[in-house]
Amino acid sequence: MCQFPFPLLLPTLDTPKCTLLLWAMRDIVRKWRLHSVAESRGFREESLVLTSMPTISFVRMGSCSFSKSQLLNEVLSPSQQHHDFFIHRDMESGNFLRKIADGLIEISWYFPGGTENSDLFPEPLAVTNLCGDIESHWLQFSFLAEVSSAVFIVTESIDEREYALLSSLKESSCKYYFILNCKNKKPKESLGFLNKLASVLKLSKSQLLVKDRTMNNAGFVKKVQSTIETIVNSSLKTVSLEAMAVTAHDLGIQVDEDCQACQCASKYTEEITAEIRNGAKYKREMLSLRGDQWKNLAKLEKEMCRMKRQGDMATEDYKLR
Repeated sequence: MCQFPFPLLLPTLDTPKCTLLLWAMRDIVRKWRLHSVAESRGFREESLVLTSMPTISFVRMGSCSFSKSQLLNEVLSPSQQHHDFFIHRDMESGNFLRKIADGLIEISWYFPGGTENSDLFPEPLAVTNLCGDIESHWLQFSFLAEVSSAVFIVTESIDEREYALLSSLKESSCKYYFILNCKNKKPKESLGFLNKLASVLKLSKSQLLVKDRTMNNAGFVKKVQSTIETIVNSSLKTVSLEAMAVTAHDLGIQVDEDCQACQCASKYTEEITAEIRNGAKYKREMLSLRGDQWKNLAKLEKEMCRMKRQGDMATEDYKLR
């Protein structure tokens, strides 16, 4: 409930290069419950960097009158609840002018609790959000196309130039979904180009999500949630954050772990953990004060504290008399 997105791909000021922040998320461990083990009430706990899961990405093409980040918050929020995971322009302090966020890719996650009635999706999934227009940040968009199970392209209009740009994606193996908000002056023209794109990119009807005046916001959010659930249930493509680093290198994107300090820390960590064969035995031998001795010490300190408090209370009572 207190979840917020992390910067995944950080743009570098004054240069076209980006940096994948992998080392920064190495220590994150999450726990969740799958529906398949809900009856046994068993949890699954893993490192977020090493866990493979479907990645759903949201990007924007052109300017939009509605906030993509706000739509994401509504899609990821349970019924009758609302959480601002992603910052958007209609929230408090969300309307400040961007100075360094253009080109940033944020990442957040959804983890099920094992309850079918309240869980939005049955499996864990990663959700990424590209800040800025894809035309200005094609490298970041290309990265998402490589690592994502599906990419949702949010737009309000498609003209000849944008049609030509998107037609270049026909060789991509990624599955694209279009969210078209029909609020522009030429909705028929945009729908025409969208139908032409459907033929070029071999899109099915379910991959074209059109929000017109007859559909309210709640109904459209349900439609997007249903589409994502279908992707999660049918997607064979899963990727971990660690595997994303390989794709980043292929595209010429820097990875924070490439620096010497991170390499040295990783080397020392491997040297220490290489000696560990039995976790419980290692703790007893190397961390002896954290076992029974620590428990006994805590018990003694508690008793001493209780005795001190009782003595203080007896002294106060004597003074009052």
